[in-house]
Amino acid sequence: MAPWRILLGLACPLVMGHLSVGAAAAETAQVIGRATFVAGPVTVGGASDVPRPLRVGDPLRWGDVVEARKDAMARVLLGGATTVMVRELSRLALREEAVATGMRYVVELLAGKVRTSVNRALMRPGDEVEVRSRNAVASVRGTDFVVQTVAAPARPSLGLLDVPGPTTRQRLGHPTETMVHTLSGVVQVASRLLMPHRLEQIGARETVRVSGEHDPARVRFSPGDLKQILEGLTLPGPDPTRTP
Repeated sequence: MAPWRILLGLACPLVMGHLSVGAAAAETAQVIGRATFVAGPVTVGGASDVPRPLRVGDPLRWGDVVEARKDAMARVLLGGATTVMVRELSRLALREEAVATGMRYVVELLAGKVRTSVNRALMRPGDEVEVRSRNAVASVRGTDFVVQTVAAPARPSLGLLDVPGPTTRQRLGHPTETMVHTLSGVVQVASRLLMPHRLEQIGARETVRVSGEHDPARVRFSPGDLKQILEGLTLPGPDPTRTP
């Protein structure tokens, strides 16, 4: 056999091996989290994928959209340090952005309500977490908070904590309001529609509401309001939204 044929035969497996390792590494690099709890009809899919049922242990990647339908809920772990509990009738997109100091994990809340718990001790130096809605952005490094979108105007019953029914109006393009409820720690909230952005820093047991192009409005919520804030976001037994 010609020497060049022998060399080619030896080189091909090595090249293919390197390509396989490279592809596997790229695939692993794209995984930004996993589903740790699923109940009811929950789907996941990328921008060009057909949504598929989400199962416990399924990997989550940049650009995935998670949707919890009626009587469903899910919990996902992002970056090993951020736990997101997704309530029924909620839809969110997962983003990962490189920043100068590290990595920013973004939860784009398209409709509904989520609870986000960030374990700062498990975060890498310089990493950030943001929850964004159509008109607001909440940024944190370590805290426990709830973000929800509601159709505007809301029906008055509990003031800033009022939650008007389903999110159909939001999906049809009606104006939305965003509420951020801080359970512990500190959250910085700003309107995405105002320039320059004015940050509103809210601490434990405070709520801020972002409506239209108005500055964020802040109030304190009472222990009695907490049950409504956490409705659909907790499971029986020990709090499952805490990052281990």
